[in-house]
Amino acid sequence: MAWQNWFIPHKDTHKKAHLLSWEGLSIYILFFILLQVGFSIINYTKPGILGITSGVDQKKLIELTNVERQKAGFSPVLENDALNKAAALKAQNMFQENYWAHFSPSGKTPWDFMLGTGYKFTFAGENLAKNFYQSDDVVKAWMASPTHRDNLLNPKYKDIGIAVVDGVLNGQKTTLVVQEFGTTQDLVTNPSVSVQGKQFAVSKQDFNKPQLLVSIPETKQNIKVLVDPYSVSRVAGFTMVISISILLMLDVWILKKRGVFRVSSHHIAHMALLSLAAGSLIMTSPGAVL
Repeated sequence: MAWQNWFIPHKDTHKKAHLLSWEGLSIYILFFILLQVGFSIINYTKPGILGITSGVDQKKLIELTNVERQKAGFSPVLENDALNKAAALKAQNMFQENYWAHFSPSGKTPWDFMLGTGYKFTFAGENLAKNFYQSDDVVKAWMASPTHRDNLLNPKYKDIGIAVVDGVLNGQKTTLVVQEFGTTQDLVTNPSVSVQGKQFAVSKQDFNKPQLLVSIPETKQNIKVLVDPYSVSRVAGFTMVISISILLMLDVWILKKRGVFRVSSHHIAHMALLSLAAGSLIMTSPGAVL
């Protein structure tokens, strides 16, 4: 029957199954394109349905940050209420203005939120992260990035504030993590902020700005996610890799049984692609740092 040729080698020509051909590869690629297009449509028409359910914890992030600092021989940073509020304000503002960056589209800077809570600093820095499942994954990602690592291990910082806030960003339920570092001093001489490894001077006029009139958000909101697009794509990917692997083994078994099997460049190419696809699926993560 013709449908069998999609799964097993052709009986007469011994041509490999259609699903193992380059035409089959086009079908797989088209499937994933349609899957991503579907996610985009859902994001646009039903904001908040897609997203991840995060287990990131604010206290755990502070603990893990200090573990890394102590490993490097630096003193731990202390949790500061004003920086916690600044971090929460920054996260809320990103949801309000629908952006993910250190500087907002309306011109707000990282230090605006710190100064808005009354935190006057000599040194300050900011790390951002989004869509991680666990706290240790966030810190590992920061440590793997040279600029974020420099911030996290900066010996000049004495205080820390962190907010973990859920909301809808670009139509998708997102967990934002804002990490603020700082050092206060009664007499501020040359204040500066570090963002992605770059130092920015802050003028004394900035310290006289009025406080930001923004309410402090809850660090966790009860947003119900119906579909995790990363998990769906991951499951679909692994299912496809396993299915192709089974088809390859079936191809080898049937051709050996027919006495016509021989290793070809097609088999090597398929195994290389499968290995690459499986490795990519294992290594990928929905999380990102900035």
